[in-house]
Amino acid sequence: MKPKTLLGTMLLLLLIVVPAHGSVIFDVSGALVLGDSTQLGRLSRNGVPQDWSGGEAFPGVINTTTAYHYHTYVINVGLTPFVQIIADSLSLNTFVSAYDTAYLPNSAGAPAFGFDTNWLGDGGLSGSFFPGDPLFFQVFVPVNHNLVIVVNNTTAGNVGVGDPFHLIVEGYIDSEFTDPVPEPSAAVLVATGLALMTARWRFVKGKRS
Repeated sequence: MKPKTLLGTMLLLLLIVVPAHGSVIFDVSGALVLGDSTQLGRLSRNGVPQDWSGGEAFPGVINTTTAYHYHTYVINVGLTPFVQIIADSLSLNTFVSAYDTAYLPNSAGAPAFGFDTNWLGDGGLSGSFFPGDPLFFQVFVPVNHNLVIVVNNTTAGNVGVGDPFHLIVEGYIDSEFTDPVPEPSAAVLVATGLALMTARWRFVKGKRS
């Protein structure tokens, strides 16, 4: 087999046999609990979910003397800065937002009270009208940064605590929903196979000459 043909065969095998990373980088089901942290105030729901165009402006903060429960999840995005967050919940009492590196509610004064610090975007709305028809929004996170997903209740007191939700976070390398490249271990495996096949070809060629 000629070297060019050999290389083409190995590249074809790379595409067929070695799948790209799955785009799902985080998947969790949960519910707010009474032991979760509380914040004074919360983001306003402006009805506009963020997308990769960055068109949603910071929605503002409401009820800054009211306590709301919240829970955070921290995910390193690695090499997938284009992130889509899917929030599946029928409850109107929970709201999902996203931050870069850290979430710092109540760390500053009016008008945003720290809720705007590191803010990336949010879902704009709470709850889904139909089962299996989740809300989603998209944010851009710098490579290798930590994405902080915040789930908080939207009504004073304990309303929303115990309401189940399911979060899925998908990471892509561009806004065309392109999955990341194969894992380094897979690339090393293919390179090793290519080297072995090349060595075998040279050995056979040497015997024939």
